Amino acid sequence: MTPLFVFLLVVLLGGRFRVRPQGRAPAPALDGSDELPSVDRRTIRLPSRRRPRAAQPEHVAAWCDGLARAIGGGSTLASAIREVEPPPDCSAEIESIRLALRRGASLRESCEIATPSAHLGVALTVIRACAAHGGPAAEPLSRTASTLRGRAADIAERHTQSAQARLSAMVMTILPVGMLGLLLLTSGSVREFVISPAGAGAVASGVVLNALGWRWMARLIDGGSR
Repeated sequence: MTPLFVFLLVVLLGGRFRVRPQGRAPAPALDGSDELPSVDRRTIRLPSRRRPRAAQPEHVAAWCDGLARAIGGGSTLASAIREVEPPPDCSAEIESIRLALRRGASLRESCEIATPSAHLGVALTVIRACAAHGGPAAEPLSRTASTLRGRAADIAERHTQSAQARLSAMVMTILPVGMLGLLLLTSGSVREFVISPAGAGAVASGVVLNALGWRWMARLIDGGSR
């Protein structure tokens, strides 16, 4: 019965420990010649389908603080956006704003971009309002940074409170499988029942229900901790 027990564990926990695809290999640099350099086919990697991670509130808050300091030092809002280095998780969005500014677009138009991060969206809304109405932008950006740090503290607190729920969900998921494995190793009557069609159907139904329960509890915990 040991192979059956191993199969149940693989079915239940295989999704949690699956191997992540590697990122795309960097392209080789050109040497100025007309011919493209040869590429080893073994180094080619498929592009990752993982969604880009949204900017975290504490990172956006640090960027807003940097903009406020630059403006306090005498820079304009547009110059501060060009000068202050953004955090890595929102560098693509900020670079698109810089590109639009270099092409002659206004700051308000440049900041009208789609972003997967609601926290970066708040900062861009404040920047658009400052660009539209004028006036000193250091104070609104500092207040935005304080608001985003409050959001980060709330998110961290929710993650801490959900730690017990995560542990309970893991115990409730693994405990039935462990009990089944223990009974298979120690009880002959249980082994005979599992071999029978009714027993195999009961075990298969239990595995499916256990996996569905794990998914359901994980969705509830993840949704409440955001």
